Amino acid sequence: MDWLIGILLLLVGGIIGYFVAKLVNKGDLLTTANTEKEQTIKEIMAQHATDHIQTSKQLVQNLARQTEALNQHIEAYEQLTAGMNVNKNGDNLNYFGEHATSYLRTNVAPKSKDKATADFQPQDFASQGSGLFSGEESKKSKM
Repeated sequence: MDWLIGILLLLVGGIIGYFVAKLVNKGDLLTTANTEKEQTIKEIMAQHATDHIQTSKQLVQNLARQTEALNQHIEAYEQLTAGMNVNKNGDNLNYFGEHATSYLRTNVAPKSKDKATADFQPQDFASQGSGLFSGEESKKSKM
């Protein structure tokens, strides 16, 4: 009978040992799964960082090219304005160019402004239609 108690204790110890080992391995599996997830996240973040750096470098290069082109345009415009003739008024530049400016000076006469009188009301846009302003001189507003 003593040997039966020893066998039963051995069996109970084996069962308890099995469940303890299962729990310990489950914890190890969870930690390995967590480390794998962390490693995957680190790889994804590293890939995003390299993509961001490449995109930033391309943007800086494009900006540098555009800045260089703008500087060339400004220098060309500066040379153009420095080489232009000044008109009779002094340091002013010709807005229309030489031919158009001389044409406008000779052909365009200044218009004199006529002062409006208060004897009649102006016509409205309805022609002869009804409205407050009919355009006839017989109808004058009385104020």
